[in-house]
Amino acid sequence: GAAGRGGGFGGGGGGSKTVEEIKQIIIDTNPVLESFGNAKTVRNDNSSRFGKYLEIQFEGGAPVGGKITSFLLESTRVAFQGKHERNFHIFYNLFAGVGANERQELALGSDPRFFDYLSQSGCTTVDGVDDAADFAEIRKAMSTIGIAQGDQAEVWRIISAILWLGNVKFTGDAPAQVKDKQPLENAAYLLQLPADYLEMCLTHKYLQSGSARATQYQSPQNADQATGIRDALAKTLYARVFDHIVAAINNSMSYPSETFVVGILDIYGFEIFEHNSFEQFCINYVNEKLQQIFIDLTIKAEQDEYAAEGINWKPISYFNNKVVCELIEGKNPPGLFRILDDVCRTVHAADQATMDRKYMERVIKVDHPHLKLNKDELSYNFTIKHYAGEVHYDAQGFPFKNKDTLFMGLVMSMQESQSRFIQSLFPEDTKAKSAPPTSGQKIRQSSAYLVDRLNKTQPHYIRCIKSNDTKSPLSFNTNRVEHQVKYLGLLENVRVRKAGHSYRTPQEHFLERYGVLLTRTDEDPLPTSIQQVIDWIRQKVPEINVAEEIHLGKSKVFVRSPESIFILEDHRLRRIDPEGYKLQLREFKEKEKIARQQLNKGAPGRRCAIM
Repeated sequence: GAAGRGGGFGGGGGGSKTVEEIKQIIIDTNPVLESFGNAKTVRNDNSSRFGKYLEIQFEGGAPVGGKITSFLLESTRVAFQGKHERNFHIFYNLFAGVGANERQELALGSDPRFFDYLSQSGCTTVDGVDDAADFAEIRKAMSTIGIAQGDQAEVWRIISAILWLGNVKFTGDAPAQVKDKQPLENAAYLLQLPADYLEMCLTHKYLQSGSARATQYQSPQNADQATGIRDALAKTLYARVFDHIVAAINNSMSYPSETFVVGILDIYGFEIFEHNSFEQFCINYVNEKLQQIFIDLTIKAEQDEYAAEGINWKPISYFNNKVVCELIEGKNPPGLFRILDDVCRTVHAADQATMDRKYMERVIKVDHPHLKLNKDELSYNFTIKHYAGEVHYDAQGFPFKNKDTLFMGLVMSMQESQSRFIQSLFPEDTKAKSAPPTSGQKIRQSSAYLVDRLNKTQPHYIRCIKSNDTKSPLSFNTNRVEHQVKYLGLLENVRVRKAGHSYRTPQEHFLERYGVLLTRTDEDPLPTSIQQVIDWIRQKVPEINVAEEIHLGKSKVFVRSPESIFILEDHRLRRIDPEGYKLQLREFKEKEKIARQQLNKGAPGRRCAIM
């Protein structure tokens, strides 16, 4: 999270609401965004699959408005999930919680395993999770944040239509044929489109030749290609619904005046898999940008505090990842994103393989110390040396995903819907001659906004480290922890802190907390000088090298290592509560014994079950 002074966000919504109403809206955004943006993964039953920056505006110590900026929704999860994972929660919430009449209207049936988008992973339920109860909470929360009942009904129609789209199967060469018309007809009914028109949109790809949109045609697709269009439509629909919900939340709690702002950033960590594609490239780019600003802010904050307190500052040697950011986003020489955009702009009406080849022909000419290339002209692989380590990327599909060549055809098809709600999700001018922004351009714009906001704040960090993947007590997987520490970018932050002092506090606080060490009873007067306390530590606590460990600034006390604070806290507890100190030791040993007994009972049961 980060906090700092910031301007209002404009618009009108939250400005007319009471503090209690704004509080409730902020609270209710969480279950709604978790339902639409979180999913069960193999490591986490409620994993956030999008990035979020929540800014809460305060006046007079009370929340008066706010804004949410979302990043990098993992829309690929709509069409594909790994084994023992789930799609986004909302699919299962809807399926379990919808009433009989709505279930019939949405043609959902009774078994989620009927739908390919839910059954492919072999997991439809999660232990301890009541999807029906969650759905009731989500409906109530959506009303609180200002999403009308009619719009909610449209959202459920789209979610159901996505499930039916996943069951549309194709066969044959171009133009592909739909195997079973029923899923197609159900999807078309829910999307309020003629079934034959939807079929044409799924089995043909919209193309344009030249830069003007006047030259347009539909290219018949084979079964595999049609499946790709189907999945693209499902992902696009879901992403537009998600964006609509975020926009509705922002409209509901917007406040136009300049206020104090507390921002909370919750975003993907660095990703490295066996196969890394365009999605990982984008996520890791954002993490590079964040790592750059976090290091800059951490070092700057350290330097400023030391200077203000008159403590000597020693320059710290650290890896400045600006060079990696320039490799990805640079203008001159053009970075990998710029090259990608240029290929998408100049190569028209080409198939994916041609665009991939054109892109790699440009990339292979890049000479950079953090880029490794296979000079084999048939290779589509390249390696970037990120701040967290090397990641091998497969460039196949990079231009295709960046340009999203299916995009405009899907937009035009959805604009033909009889649903005004669906039309509103696709407001693009399809007759415009200028090409829509690429995925890379959108990501760079979003990250630039985020960096700008963070630069105006005073940052504070919460880093979550999982000690193991089995959710077991007293189980510490060293390799798992080292991986997280490395890819969270903590090493550079630790080096900065370790080069200075790990603990700092106002002198009066230090005097009040540790002055008690100089007394024998609670009635004895506390020392009046900070120097008295330091002299006592020097004489009575030989484990602490005062000359090396404790330094006085103008208003604060600086302690170099955390071990010194642990020692002082131990002495303090013995002095103020000797019996409590002994009891605390006994309780810790008892809890440790119980935890070990539980651990020895065997590994926990599988966290995934089929309904």
